[in-house]
Amino acid sequence: MRDWHAAAAAGRMMEPALPRLALADLPGGAEDVVLCATAHLATDLRRAHGEAQARAGRRLWRPLQGATVAQWLEHTISAALLSGEIPPAAMPGRFLTPAQERPLWETALREEMDSEPLADLFDTEALVAAAIEADQLFRLWRIEVPADLESEEYRAFRRWQELVAERCRNARWVTQAEALLWRLACLERGAGKMPQRLLIAGFMTHDPLLEQVLRALMQRGVALFELDFATSAPVAPRHLPAADRAAECRAAAAWARDWRARKPDVRLRIALADLPATQATLEAALEAALRPQAVGAGWAPLPRDFVFSDGQPLAEIEPVATALRLLRLAIGPRQVALAEFGALLCAPGWAGDLSAADLRARLDVFLRECLPAQTTLERIVRRSLAWLRQEDEKAEKANDTDSQTRRLAVALAALQDAARQSAGRAAPSHWAARFAAWLENLGWPGERPLLVVERFACDALSELLTATILLDDVAGRIEAGMAWRELRRQCRARRIRPLPGTRTSQPAIEICRLGDVPAGPLDGVWLLGLNESVWPPLPRPNPLLPAAVQRARGIPAASATTLAAAAREAQAVWRASAAEVVFSWSRQAGERMLRPSPLLADALAVGGLLSEGKAALPAESTAPAIELLDDARAPAVSADERVRGGTALLAAQAICPAWAFYRYRLGAAVLPAPTFLLDARARGALLHLALEAFWRGRAQADLLRFMESGALPAEIARVVDQALAEFGRRAVEPLPSRLAGLEKVRLEALLARWLALEAARPPFRVLACEERHEISIEGLPVRLVVDRVDALADGRLVILDYKSGRTARAESWSEARLVEPQLPIYASCVYPDRPLAAVALARVVSDAPGFAGVAEESGLLPGVKSLDEQRRRYALEVFPDWPALRRHWAGSITELAREILQGVAAVVCERESDLAYCEVKPLLRLAERRQQWEETQAILAPGAGAAGRAVE
Repeated sequence: MRDWHAAAAAGRMMEPALPRLALADLPGGAEDVVLCATAHLATDLRRAHGEAQARAGRRLWRPLQGATVAQWLEHTISAALLSGEIPPAAMPGRFLTPAQERPLWETALREEMDSEPLADLFDTEALVAAAIEADQLFRLWRIEVPADLESEEYRAFRRWQELVAERCRNARWVTQAEALLWRLACLERGAGKMPQRLLIAGFMTHDPLLEQVLRALMQRGVALFELDFATSAPVAPRHLPAADRAAECRAAAAWARDWRARKPDVRLRIALADLPATQATLEAALEAALRPQAVGAGWAPLPRDFVFSDGQPLAEIEPVATALRLLRLAIGPRQVALAEFGALLCAPGWAGDLSAADLRARLDVFLRECLPAQTTLERIVRRSLAWLRQEDEKAEKANDTDSQTRRLAVALAALQDAARQSAGRAAPSHWAARFAAWLENLGWPGERPLLVVERFACDALSELLTATILLDDVAGRIEAGMAWRELRRQCRARRIRPLPGTRTSQPAIEICRLGDVPAGPLDGVWLLGLNESVWPPLPRPNPLLPAAVQRARGIPAASATTLAAAAREAQAVWRASAAEVVFSWSRQAGERMLRPSPLLADALAVGGLLSEGKAALPAESTAPAIELLDDARAPAVSADERVRGGTALLAAQAICPAWAFYRYRLGAAVLPAPTFLLDARARGALLHLALEAFWRGRAQADLLRFMESGALPAEIARVVDQALAEFGRRAVEPLPSRLAGLEKVRLEALLARWLALEAARPPFRVLACEERHEISIEGLPVRLVVDRVDALADGRLVILDYKSGRTARAESWSEARLVEPQLPIYASCVYPDRPLAAVALARVVSDAPGFAGVAEESGLLPGVKSLDEQRRRYALEVFPDWPALRRHWAGSITELAREILQGVAAVVCERESDLAYCEVKPLLRLAERRQQWEETQAILAPGAGAAGRAVE
């Protein structure tokens, strides 16, 4: 046979000493058993064996017996126990499941860490997982740590291990690692029925458990073989260096699409070095390439041509994800993030998710407008119930008999009742029963018909809740939060894989990890993400055991050499599994340059280069011709259509016409962002109120008189108090006294500094403060509020617009499209016939207050230059005099109004930075346009492109 100890020292498992057998040569049945490195490989082998038998013309065959080493040991020894071959008295105790063992370790950790001052900073869940893994490594690999290599982490692990062992001895419980060793000992003593032949498959690193099993089977006369994976001679792979990971995924998807078009019954495999990180990107690329017409929820139930072998975590499937969030809210901390509650309120899976969807969305908007970013569940429910009562009264007046307000109110009240019932400690099964009752009261899993995978997920969650009774003995009485965390952990660990019976044939494309070698013949293989940072995998020794000891014992995860050898062998298996093999990697990730894996050196020397542009070419389609529509122009504004927005509408039209159309004609908007009582807008409103209270009906002479008499601080305090009082009357909730006091101090200091600047101006009197106007521009009604209009001694006007931030700018006033049109509108449309001296933005800020604008002559406003002094911006040939500037403004604003009325709605802008505050930016689809441009550049000849106004 072979020297197993030498193999262990080398960190290898497979050697040529074992004869090889092909999968097609196995008849199946109990006489042949295949021990697989992973459960996924065992499943794949059973499927591939059945396909091989069918290709051989057999109508009936016995299924292949495949399992992992641990699974086969458990099955074999359990059968010996049931048959009486092993007496029940020989059992060492009650075998614990992984879910039962975990609370023992968590209790041991918490008992020791309770005295640690920084215990809350530890990731207990990850630490428990590391401790369980360390215990298995410690026992299976027979680890002994010399005293000089003992670390603090190792000593802590040994203490936890002893605490767990003591509890197990007292209760006659057996951990997973101990149970595995006991079954192995039974096998070595001759227990269990043995197969005639045993094959091993997929083991590319040393495994001590397999080593001992094979030694025992060899002594019992079982013929040992190695499964031969090769289905063809190794081929020279083509390779693709892609621009980034997204481009790499698009190229792989295009390659799969081309194969699918040429051969409908194709079998492809895309293997990823970093599947979890790339899965979403690759899934989107495959959807776009294979089902470009699949837009909308109606396509969700239909089978896809690709499948992810890993499946999806149960916790991420929508009904279960909603259930976990609802339970978390019921048992969670006293403070609740309003944004998270709003997302849950609009989520499917509970309380009228279909019939009350609009009602719940409107409630979300209401809560965002009246509650701070962090609040309590009790406060949320109280506000919600009050709002729902008002909506119910409106529905009754409108004779709406199908109102959903009461049903939603009942669900929210049930949520608050659940929160009240979540205190105290109880057995896990008690909390599981409560969780199930709470979900039922909340209308889970909702009204929408569930997809097959969603129904399966709901059943899986119910199974986990029912199985919680098994934790009562080991976990004892626990808090609701701990029960929820254990349920969430199990939902994350359990993966829902593609269900048998949901489609008539195997999907053409399977996506898996690079370590999941294929079991049967394939038409094509694409190995994706072969960068040096992820392939071969980096060593990850267990943090609780000394890394040097792990490397000395040959533990694969601790040795870079072992991992590299295993990766090289897996790569060789992939090369011999299909007629076409493609290796790809990314050249860049963000600003970071990447390099291919060093394991590709030999392949790059013999393989050909695959063009990224060729891989991304669209396949010829047999679908009907697609009509190209120019959506740059919307319907013209009709006579009965009311378009709102005021100066903001004109500003949006100037920056990007599509912004104005989506926001002000279609009514698209972002949800209000919950804030801690005073956001930038609220502070700006307070400033406007205070300045209005000070200046209304006054002149600069009044300000100078206050300053000379020393009464200015008292007057400032009075107007600030008046502003705060008015703000409180308008607000949904009054400001807390402490916050109001801080805001009063801030406003008083701000006004004092600003008024000192105003005192340096030439004499003026205030004609209007916060004056409202309704005007018509080319038939477009526009409502305006002029912050302030001053009159100089000679009767000319100075128009001011307060700005409490530093984002506003006057640079666009000389451009064809006015992105800051407020003051130009006032100057040219509200007061077209009045003599005008200056227009300026009044930046009332604490660090650099001042004016920014343009004046007919210098010296009218501090820091504001005259038109003649700004000729770099206002060219003489375009703006020869002051009236020309006003005519330019009038013409530009008129043209913007005409565009709106005519339906001009193209996605164009001069500077993408102008879209920083665009509320409908996702609707502009800038990323999609950028991606389309990049794909086009990959196809076109270098240098092809278009110049002109940015279309972003």
